[in-house]
Amino acid sequence: MENEQTPDQAKDAVVTIVDDTADVVGGAWSVASGPAVQGCRRDSGGRGAAYFLTKMREQRAGDPADDVASVERTWKAKGITTERYESGGTEPTLGVRGTGGPTKSIDFLADERGYSLDAVSVCTAGDAEELQRNGE
Repeated sequence: MENEQTPDQAKDAVVTIVDDTADVVGGAWSVASGPAVQGCRRDSGGRGAAYFLTKMREQRAGDPADDVASVERTWKAKGITTERYESGGTEPTLGVRGTGGPTKSIDFLADERGYSLDAVSVCTAGDAEELQRNGE
């Protein structure tokens, strides 16, 4: 069954999960992009609206592996299915991505140079273009 959140509920959900995740890791996060509305395709085939949000944090204060584990625990507790990954090379960037729960997708990257957090809300019944025209 398709999620029946309103666009406002979807926006609030994506902001909340990103803020909660940033709080778990700590540090001074800044918004890189969003929350902004974008068009999406609903399961029923119709058009809808979803929100995305990206936050960044400069130089880390903790250990990337510990922070990935903390984020993964937090997301699992919120009903998000998680998958860890890492980039190649001798000093890989660690990450965890998630689906379900309050978002369609969420991604956390932990690197010694900085962290990033990206999330996309569920696709709601709404007109993304109209929402954009109205200031979203």
